[in-house]
Parts: sequence; C-alpha cells; structure tokens
Amino acid sequence: MSRISFLRSLSLALIFICFAIYTRAQGSNQGTEFYAAYIDHVDGAAGNPGALGRGSQMELYITSDVNTAVTVEIADGSFSSTYQVKAKDILTVNIPPGAFIGNQGQFLKGIHITSFKPVAVYAHIFAENVSGATLLLPVNTLGKDYLSINYQQVSNSNNGTKNTEGVPSYSTFAIIATEDNTTVEITPSQPLLNGIPANRPFTITLKKGEVYQGLSAADLTGTRIRSIVSATGACKKIAVFSGSSKISIGCQGDKGSSDNLFQQVYPLAVWGKNYITAPLKGRNYDIIRIVLSSPDANVTVNGAPPQGGLINGLYYEFTSTTPNIITSDKPIQVVQYAVTQGEALNCQLIANDTGDPEMIYLTPIEQTLDHVTLNSTGNYRIIDNYINVIIKTAAVPTFSLDGVPYTQFSPVPNSIYSYAQISVNAGVHNIKASDGFNAIAYGFGKLESYGYAAGTNLKNLNEFIALLNPSDNTIQTNGCAETHYKLQLTLPFQTNKITWDLKNGSPAVFINNPVPTGSIIKDSKVLYTYEYPGDGVVYNDGDYSVVATVFNPIADECGTNEDIEFDFNISASPVVKFTFADPCLGSNVQFTDQSTSGTRQIKSWKWDFGDGLTDVVQNPKHKYAQPGDYMVSLFITNENGCGEASVPIKVHISAPPVASFSYSSPNCVGQDITFTDNSTTTEGNIVSWLWDFNDNTPVETLTSKNPFNHTYSKPGNYLVKLTVTNSNGCISNTAQLPVNVYPVPVVDFLLPEACEEDFAQFTDQSTIADATETDFTYEWNFGDPNATPGNPNISHEKNPKHHFLAGNYQVTLKVTSKYGCSITSAPKSLTINGSKPKVGIVIQNPAGLCSAQEVFFENQSSVNFGAITRLEVTYDSSDPSTTVVYDHPAFGLQLRHKYTSFTTGSRVVTLKAVAYSGALCSDPIELPVNLKASPLVTFDPAPVLCIESQPYQLIPKPDGTVGAGTFSGTGISADGIFNPAVSGAGTFDIRYIYTAANACADTVLQQVKVDPSPLVSLGPDFTMLEGTKRILKPVVNNDNLTYKWTPATGLDHDDIATPVASPAQDVTYQLVVTSTHGCKAMASVSVKVLKFLVIPNTFTPNGDGMNDFWNVNYLESYPNNKVDVYNRYGEKVYSSIGYSVPWDGRYNGSYLPPGTYYYIIDPKNGREVIAGNVTIIR
Repeated sequence: MSRISFLRSLSLALIFICFAIYTRAQGSNQGTEFYAAYIDHVDGAAGNPGALGRGSQMELYITSDVNTAVTVEIADGSFSSTYQVKAKDILTVNIPPGAFIGNQGQFLKGIHITSFKPVAVYAHIFAENVSGATLLLPVNTLGKDYLSINYQQVSNSNNGTKNTEGVPSYSTFAIIATEDNTTVEITPSQPLLNGIPANRPFTITLKKGEVYQGLSAADLTGTRIRSIVSATGACKKIAVFSGSSKISIGCQGDKGSSDNLFQQVYPLAVWGKNYITAPLKGRNYDIIRIVLSSPDANVTVNGAPPQGGLINGLYYEFTSTTPNIITSDKPIQVVQYAVTQGEALNCQLIANDTGDPEMIYLTPIEQTLDHVTLNSTGNYRIIDNYINVIIKTAAVPTFSLDGVPYTQFSPVPNSIYSYAQISVNAGVHNIKASDGFNAIAYGFGKLESYGYAAGTNLKNLNEFIALLNPSDNTIQTNGCAETHYKLQLTLPFQTNKITWDLKNGSPAVFINNPVPTGSIIKDSKVLYTYEYPGDGVVYNDGDYSVVATVFNPIADECGTNEDIEFDFNISASPVVKFTFADPCLGSNVQFTDQSTSGTRQIKSWKWDFGDGLTDVVQNPKHKYAQPGDYMVSLFITNENGCGEASVPIKVHISAPPVASFSYSSPNCVGQDITFTDNSTTTEGNIVSWLWDFNDNTPVETLTSKNPFNHTYSKPGNYLVKLTVTNSNGCISNTAQLPVNVYPVPVVDFLLPEACEEDFAQFTDQSTIADATETDFTYEWNFGDPNATPGNPNISHEKNPKHHFLAGNYQVTLKVTSKYGCSITSAPKSLTINGSKPKVGIVIQNPAGLCSAQEVFFENQSSVNFGAITRLEVTYDSSDPSTTVVYDHPAFGLQLRHKYTSFTTGSRVVTLKAVAYSGALCSDPIELPVNLKASPLVTFDPAPVLCIESQPYQLIPKPDGTVGAGTFSGTGISADGIFNPAVSGAGTFDIRYIYTAANACADTVLQQVKVDPSPLVSLGPDFTMLEGTKRILKPVVNNDNLTYKWTPATGLDHDDIATPVASPAQDVTYQLVVTSTHGCKAMASVSVKVLKFLVIPNTFTPNGDGMNDFWNVNYLESYPNNKVDVYNRYGEKVYSSIGYSVPWDGRYNGSYLPPGTYYYIIDPKNGREVIAGNVTIIR
C-alpha cells in the first residue's frame, strides 16, 4: 500500500515565493477543489423543521485573482449550481438548508466546490447573534491524520440539555471523504452522543462527499481522526472540521452569551514550530491554546515555559492581552479564542464590550503567503471588522491594503517581526507585501463575532519534491520553460526504492537502492535528498505533476509505500515592454510597465535609468538631474523566477524654458496694465503661456507672446505668475512678480450759483478709497473762452474762483492720486446768470381771501439771462417766522401760505419778497394782503348708534357769525338727520359746511359710528324627555353680549348664554341678546316634552262606552313607538307602530277573553322599553 504525502518547498526562503492564484499553487489555501459541511448549529437551519427563530444560514465567500467559473454541489445531488467569479471580487453562495446536519451519524451531505482556475474559499454559518466562520483548505493540501481542537463545552443552551431555548448544544467534529471507500479511524476524547465511550477507537467507511458528524456534551479537543488502509483501498485524504453548535468562553459559564464555533482543521503534517499571536482588537483579553503533536515537545512562550501545566497531556492554555512568541521543538497548533461579551480578565463583568466567542486556528510563521484577497463580512450584524497581520519588520514598508501602503505596525518585542490590528470596512480586501506574512480576519458586533485565517500555506516541510536549477543549485517550486532542471526528492529517512512517474504518459522509472545525493540537518532531524536520473528535465509552458513512490522503512497504518506528489508550473519568459511620459528636466518622468507574462504574474521589476540610479517598483517616476540622452532598461521576473531584460531605450531629457515677464505702470484699478513676456527656451519654441493674475479671474492660456492688457477691479497686492511650455512639452519654472494695484480717485465737485457780477466759487468733493485725499493734485478747466491771464481758464487749486460773463459753460476736473492714478470728471454744465433780476409775486383771488383758508400766490420773477437762483418770501413782514426760501424757483411756481385765522372784522398784512440771480444780484418787493374773518363751527360727539336705532339729529354750534350751513355724507340729510337704517353698520365721515355772509366758510368733519345688530340663532325646535336636561346653545356672532331668556320656567339661569333646560311642559323659549352699545337681537326655539307614560293595568272592553280602550296616556306623542301584547302562552295578540288608536281588546276582530295579558312598549325617542301586564275585565 502507498501513503500519499503532498510535498511543498524545501526552505523557508521558498515559502515566501508568491504563487499565482490562477495556476497551481503548491500548498497554499488556493485551489480548484474543496469540501465543506454545514455542521450542527443550535438554531437549526432556516426553513427546516425545528429551526429556532429564523434559523441559521450557511454562506460561502469565494474569491480569485482572475475571472473563473465555480460549481457548488451537495453530495446527495439535491443541489448543483455554477457561478462566475470576478477577479479580485467576492462571490457569495447561499447553501440550501437541506445541507444542514443536526445529528450524529453519516450523511451524504458534503458540500463540494470545484473551479476551473484556483480560488480561495471561506465558509460562514450564522444566525441571529450566533456566528462562526472558517478558511477552507483545497483537497490537494488535505492530509490523513488530524486532531480535533474545540473548547470546554459550556453554553447558555445548558450543555446539551433542554433549556428555555428548547435545544441542546454540543462540541462537534465532522469528517468528509474525498474519495469512495474511505476508511476512517476515530478515537473520541469524550463520550459521543450515540454512546461511543471516550478513548475507544472505532472505524467508519465513507463514500465520496459523505459526512460523519460526531457530537458530545464535553470538549472534544484531542479526538484523533485518521484515514487508514483497509481491504477496500489505501489511505485517502479527508477533510475535518471542528467546532461547537453553541458555546460560552470565559468565566460566566452557562450565564454568558454564546456563539457557535466552526473551523477546518489543519493536518498534523503541516503543523509548525513557530507562531506569533497578536491581540484581537477591541477585546479585553484572549485565550490561547497550544496543542502538541507529542507530549514531550519543549514549548516556550516569550522565551519562558507556558503558564500552568500541560492539560490532559495534550495542550497548554493561558490568557493574554499582548503579542506572544511561541516556539516548540516539535510541531504544534496554536488556537486563539475570543471570549464571551462582557468578560474582563479578572472575571468581572464589564459594560460597553462588543463581541462573543470565536475560535481561530493560527498559522505558523513557516507557512506564510505574500498576498491574500479576503472578505470582511457584515453577517450577522457585525459592527467592527479587523485584520491582524504578522510580518517581518523589514517588509513592513512594502505592505499594502487595497492598493494603498499601510505602515501602522508595532514591533513584536524581542523579534524581527511586527504586527498590525487593522480596522476595515465590511467587504472585499486585498493585502500583499514583498515578503510572506500571516493574517487573520475577524469582526465583532453586539453578542456577535466571526474569525478565520485570512490565508495560509500548507506544506510538509520534511517530505517534498522540488526543481533543482543546476546553473546555480537553487531550489524552485515552479520553473521556466526551456530550462534544464533536476527533480530533487527530500525525505526524512533513507529509502531503498523509488519509482518516478512524470505523469506525462512516459513509462515510470524504477530505482532500487538509490544513493542519496546529499543530506541536511533541520531541527535536529536528518533530511536526505535524491535526484531523478539522467541529465534533467525540460518543460514547455504549462502545469505538471510528478509522483515519487518511495519505500518507507518505518511502516504505519497506511503501509510501507508512500506517494510523494509534486504539482508545479512552468512558464515562458515574460515579454518586456514599457513607455515613458514627460521627459523634461525637473519633472518626474513617468515610466509605465506594459510587460506581459502569460499565465504567471510578474513579481519583480528592476529599472536602470541610465544615470546611475535604479528602482524596483512597477511604474516608477524618476527625476533627472541634467538634460541629455539616457539609455533606460527594465529587467522583470515573474512568479516562477523567469526573467527577461529589455533592449535599452533612449530617453531624451529636455531642458525646460525659463519664464520671465514685466509690466507697465501706474497700476490703477479699472485701468489697463500691459504685461510683456520675456521668457526664453534653449530647445524648441515656446508655444503656450499660462498667466495667473491672482484676482479670482480665470487663469489665461495664451498662444502668443505679444504684450496684452489686464485690468484689476479691486485695489490690492497681487502676485502675478507666468508658466510657459515649449514645443517639447516641457514646462518652465513659475515666474512671479508682485503687482500693487492702487485705487483711483472718485471725482466730484459743487458748481457755484453766480451771476456775472460774482466770482464763481468751485468746491472739490473728490475722494479715494485709501483716504489719501491730501495728496491729490488738481486740474480745473472752466471752459471759459473769455479767460485772460489775470483770470485764467485752468486752475490747480483745490477750491478755485473764476469770473465769468453771463452764459453757459462746460467745467471739468482732473484729479491725480499720490500713486499717479488720474481720473477726469465728465463735464458739468454751469450757467452764469444775468445781473438784473426782476422780482414778481401775484396774489391769486385777492378780493376773496379768508383767514381760515390758504392764500395762493404765483412766482413771476425773472432775470435778463439765466435763471433766478433764489426767492426769499416773508408772508407777514411783522412775523419773521413766516419767511420761506425757494431755491431755483420756476417761473409760474404756485406759492401758498395759511395765515392765523380770526372770526371778526378784517386785516391787512404786508408781504416782502427778494429775487436773486447770484450773490450780488437781487431785486426786492412789498405787497399788501387783505384778509377777511372766517366763521368757526363745532359739534358735540355723536353717540354710537345701532342699525335699529331711530334717526339722529346732528346739531352744529356756529360761533355767532351770521350764515347758513349744509350736511353731506352717507346716511345723512342736508339738514343733519342721520338714519342708521340707511347707512348700515360702519363708521361714517359726515361733512358740514357753514358759509358766513362775507362768503368765508368753515368745514367740519364729524364721525358717526353705527354698530351692527348682533346675530343670534337657537336652531330648530326639538323634543326632549320629561325628567331629562338639555343645554341650550345659541349661535352668536359677538362675544361681548348680555343674554335674557323668557320664560325662565324650567331654566337653571335666565341671564347666561347656555342655560340648562328641564321643562315639565311644552314651552317656547325666547332669547334677547344685547351688545355693549345696546344693540339687540332675538331668537326663539320650541321644546316639546315627551312626558312619562301613564299605563293602566286594567280596562273593560264591553262596549258600554266606559273604559272600552287601553288608553296609555302620552304614548301618542312618541313618534314611531311600538306596542306588542302577548297572552300567557306567548302568542302575540296585538301589535302596532304608533298608538294614535288605542287597543280595544280584540284579536283578529274578536274580543279576547278576560284575563291577564303581557305587554312590551318601546316608546323609542330615548325612552327605555317598558314591560308589564294588563288585565281585561268583562
């Protein structure tokens, strides 16, 4: 029989060689075939019978570096589906609930994942706040010998017994066969649910894809699971998973919140000897377990023996809040546990903690990767996602997260390693570095967690085949086309037989008693090397496999023959190509790699820039120190180590142009400033000028060096910049000059009012924003053609004088600031008036001037040229306060003045007036004004009236002057009778004009107010029951009213708005409302009282005309009442709706016999039904 062992690289150096996810990657977590199981979860599966709440779900997260197809199927054939995976993205696949395994036993429910090109797969089982996740391992990395690693099975589901959740929880392991007829030996460390005792081995046989799930109420850590040889076949690879359907980790026991655990177990063959742990971010502490492959392993934690003793001869366990360096002389597996939410290191409960139990299998630093694409899930209600990374400190500068450098690492004390706890958002993330690293992805929410290894290598470091390059004796896991390699086999024992099978159709090569070609000592163990016979092997581009079957002198459960398999890739040399841009001195020349390498990724770049400097990034930028020609070359290497160099390419570095400019002065706001380009270039021509005037105007790009103008809209200091570009595309330095832009004067002045005898006085009113008016210089131009040297036309004074002849002139003023900014005003028109004004005042209606009315005058003043500039009028020469000055009075201007009124006799006042055409040119006048007495009339205030009030007589009170008057206005007659019925409601202006015998009149305005009558309504008449009460609610249009109800009988008040009525008889209530001014309105409402019924208990229908009818008093007043009468047998003998005709004791036309009858009267209208009896007597 043979034992297959999948071989990996020979040395730690080769561990860090990057694999390409789209071809074979020997020993990594990327592959083309995987198995998983939907293991037990306390909540069952969503949609399945017995599921708690919404039940659990299982999802696969699948990623790849290239586009590929993936098929997911369940072994029983119940589900199969193919999906497309996009490169660098995550595909989420929901697993049907039918795959769920909730019991112990064998189930054909293995989940099989296959892909066309290699992928990485993560599995996640979660429900509401009960979640666990794992990294899946490719089939080609699986082993045959495993230890289940779980944790102490304590849960708030009460350790496998029924509780309030209604289901138990268990420690779990699951085994999946990758081939038919797989025999597995299981030695449980604790009794299983089906009664199998602890430490008693038993065997099972599984079909391909069949799952065996073991359940226990205790910690199944240490359960040994081995694929063994049997009569049906050799040892075969199996996948093993460990976990818990729900578990609490920490001091709280079954009182603490709990989570499920779910991890795929690493084969014993790939366990390592060196681990570094980093704390889980945001948690108070972690628990670390170190599981030994052999109880005699010597383990240290941070250079000292572990805390506490060895537990069950199998593992050490301790709590931790810091990084740890863990080493052993024999293989170990380190597991990191997140504790229950609210746990403190001292077993105290703490608030504001987030997270729940999780179990994460860590990978040794011997098993690293240099790039990983992973999924930070948001399921279920994860709040914070993290990635922990362990990496050599020297490689930290090369580490990137999602293409962005990340260097926030902390050193691990006493080591060459550093660690980071990276907070990330939910979603897909890519991490990579130039050297290998270990990483875990995890996250926490309220009572929730998940965690798994982000990726790992899975190598047997003692048994493997590799490619030996004879040119330099280097060991490679992948190779290059057309290169002679030797196949080298490394074994931890000496063998006497090797069979080589190149898996290419050629016959196998059998070698007896082979001689080792060498040996090395590793970890105190001797490893022997053997080579494939002959001159070596040469491969073309492609994927290949080699199997060496060797005799193992130390036989085990899988026999003495062992198959050692080597999967590898051969690639052609890459094709080098690159481009460059911006080859100008002083610029960063951008070099862009455009090389190709078939199916393998390019791993390294080495640039030689021809100036003695190099670079190793893919697309570098390089700045040359001098212009000239440089020979640039690029050497690239792909992941297989296949390299190729480019032919050197000449790169000419051009000298840039030199920018320079000047500008004109003065520099004034709103005035053109001329800018002149003085730039030069030694190569090509300047083709572009970029001007930035630093004044929030758009940057201007010009294509000519011609001088041009720019205008600033605001004063200030501006740094003007110029950048030029030559015909080679090289951009100059930025030339810059400060430009101080100054404000310009705001020119204004006052024109004089003058006649030809005056010296015209001009007054400057110019200003400037910087308040430097004292530094102004002036230039006045009077526009005077008659100017003389003694009376010049130009003046430089601030406020000059000039003598003009009568006429019209255009005057301008030019003002210059201290910085030379000049502004000339627009011409102002000046008129110099003649020297002979003539005053003229005409009284309007001079014979009919009444003292109580305004007197009107007309200005008829004039001048021989120009205009009157001022007219001074004193309307009563005895009273200076009556003087009024009119500037520039128009000819014909109407003047008006009201004199003090008097009521008897007449008076004469004197008016004085002076007209001016300039300061020295004037003409006076005096006029008599004859005024007559005016009558004076008064009124007493009129009262407020109502619309319904009688007409009211307004009585004027003249002062005794003889005359007559008349009234006008709304609602009033000419003789003063005001009728509110005519005017309506409102306030009205009444005018009274009283004219005296001298024709002078007095007009008086009097206001009369009429209030509207209030409006009141009591609604429709109504009916009420005797003995009941009802509130009367009038509807009114005014709040300020008084109320009076009549009659007061049956009312609790007769003077309020809403009295309570309880009349005993029919009644009509009348309401009178009165406003504050006595305005009244009236309404009434009739009330019909339905009185209590008076029901006789006998009557004598014998035709004697006395008591022949059953007269129920008042029943007829109840509309739609109903009466039913029954005999003693329950037979209805009388029925009516309404009771206008009383019952006469008949039934169907015949008199009923004497006796007692029973009635039911429903009066309706709010009365209750009345039942009783009545006796017919004859």
